[in-house]
Amino acid sequence: MGFRSLPVAAVLGVLGVIAACSSSGDDSSSSGGGGASATGGAGGGGTSSGGTSSGGTSGGGTSGGGTSSGGTSGGGAGGSSATGGAAGDAGIPDVSFNYDGPVEDDGSVGDACAATTVSAEPAPLDMYIMLDNSTSMGADCDIGQATTSKWCYGVNALSQFFQAAPPGTGVALQYFPKCWKNAGECLTGASCAVADVPLGQLPGNLNPLQQSLNTNGPSGGTPMEAALHGLATYTTQNQQPGRVMIGVFITDGVPEDCTTNVNTLAGIVQSHLLTDKIKTFVIGMDGADFVKLDSIAAPGGASQHSNFCGGASPCYSYDVDNGNPAAFSAVLAAIQKSAVACQFAMPTADGGIVDPTKVEVSYFPAGNPPAQKLTKVQNAAACAGGGWYYDNNANPKSILLCPSSCTIVQLDTKAKVDISLGCLGS
Repeated sequence: MGFRSLPVAAVLGVLGVIAACSSSGDDSSSSGGGGASATGGAGGGGTSSGGTSSGGTSGGGTSGGGTSSGGTSGGGAGGSSATGGAAGDAGIPDVSFNYDGPVEDDGSVGDACAATTVSAEPAPLDMYIMLDNSTSMGADCDIGQATTSKWCYGVNALSQFFQAAPPGTGVALQYFPKCWKNAGECLTGASCAVADVPLGQLPGNLNPLQQSLNTNGPSGGTPMEAALHGLATYTTQNQQPGRVMIGVFITDGVPEDCTTNVNTLAGIVQSHLLTDKIKTFVIGMDGADFVKLDSIAAPGGASQHSNFCGGASPCYSYDVDNGNPAAFSAVLAAIQKSAVACQFAMPTADGGIVDPTKVEVSYFPAGNPPAQKLTKVQNAAACAGGGWYYDNNANPKSILLCPSSCTIVQLDTKAKVDISLGCLGS
């Protein structure tokens, strides 16, 4: 069966500073390119032509969408234009949606069943940030102040990240040791499983997050065991269908108060990933033991990277020095990109009904044909040979790449993924 392709922009903007598939590794800036053209059929003498689009540049650049004119019967034509600032990074592949048209008796490709435009986007992201507010983080400050301390740098960097994050990004926030009540909670992290700022989507949740950062300050030690247990519990309880949930653990210290055994701490995030399929990302500041942090981060699902390593490179944790806002923002952007790179929102159609059994996913190495069709598997447990699967076969909200396929796509700086819809029903 042939295809009539109607590509649609598919890459989620990451803080407006990373352009899709145009840089490698975890670089915090890149230049984007993207636009495809589509040519429609003519009716009654009318013609239609698709426009082109070009991606913008990082660092606040913009991208301009092309123009298109739609043909009408009787020879009339009308057009529309759109502009958009798409952004992403090498880890997030370009994605286009194709409509499968029937092959006629003469071998030609007929019209697709429904001329519907579909927006293809990576699944939206939710995160629970567990921030170290121990005494070693230094002097307190409010957002906008320039106090020289890791706490103050971190507070300002997080505020900037919250303001620049794509609308719809979900954030919850808690602090440790503030959330740790006593030694009895080391094994459960019960109090750390209750957020200081409950999960809410930006920009609506911005004010509560900023007020919380201003209200809290450094005090106490670093009971990492309780904090990691609380992070695992909260993210599991607040995971929502069709959205990616992650934990972000930020510290400048070493394990104290609860266990100091790194293998025990690593086991918490490893069990969380294996059982709940939720990744934990670890960020360290000056004063942290990055050998230990990397041992904790490695089994938590973070991708290996070469930038922002506090020790040996490549690494799994991230080093933001003394909380340098530029490094902090770049790392948070890299984490966001990595978290959503291999999970896509289930496409919807304005006209016609998508039949989940007819969806196909193909990977283009370096963005070039021939395409490699990825095998559809039943679920994550069936991913031994790679491929893709739905989050829910009966009512899919997301398309997920299996780990081995995800790794291949993430390492390919020019990767392209096509998601083809079958003939749309009514």
